[in-house]
Amino acid sequence: MNTNKRLTKGLLAALVLGLAGCGGFNGVDEAQYDVSRTHPISVLPDVATLNIDVPSGQPGLAAADRAAIADFAASYRARGHGPLTVSTPSGSPNAASATAVLGDVRDTLAEGGVAGDALAYTPYSASSADRSAPLILSFKHYVAKAGTCGDWSKASSGDYKNTLPPNFGCATQNNLAAMIADPADLLTPRDMTPADADRRNTVLDKYRQGESTATTRSDQDSGAVSKVSQ
Repeated sequence: MNTNKRLTKGLLAALVLGLAGCGGFNGVDEAQYDVSRTHPISVLPDVATLNIDVPSGQPGLAAADRAAIADFAASYRARGHGPLTVSTPSGSPNAASATAVLGDVRDTLAEGGVAGDALAYTPYSASSADRSAPLILSFKHYVAKAGTCGDWSKASSGDYKNTLPPNFGCATQNNLAAMIADPADLLTPRDMTPADADRRNTVLDKYRQGESTATTRSDQDSGAVSKVSQ
């Protein structure tokens, strides 16, 4: 056997051994390296609540209560699902006062962008001895949570199949779960916003008249082509 044939066989053997080292990734068991499988994010429903104390005889909402309701309304608009429920105490000495401030609650929520058709009202039984039974605001939202990180059980030395460690991708999944605005987006996509009918009609009218349908831009518009290199 001449030298060229021996070199050729040697190269083929090295190539086969190299491919064999990666062959584990073709198996069913060792192909599951997607972090969504190894470190899945759980999305579960939860209830956000805000208690507003209304002592007997209180004429209306305090400034601090209005601010708290405004923040609660912002949270509802960002990640709330279903109605925002306003629960008033029944049977407590302050029940009449709690009912009397409902108008202030509605006005504050409306100022925060929560329309009246998004509200639901319900009473709840309160103790006759509770003079400060709260008025409770609540809505359903979703919470995302990934698994606990820190699994360093696999020894990196001697791993001839070059597989990923069990902790791989865990931090990324936890960061995603913490940062996502509305975890419900991980369950199903949001509905599309309505089309801009006025703009659509404007474009169609220009098209029919043979005019340019592009938006007029000036040098001050963001995204204009730079003239530095010209």
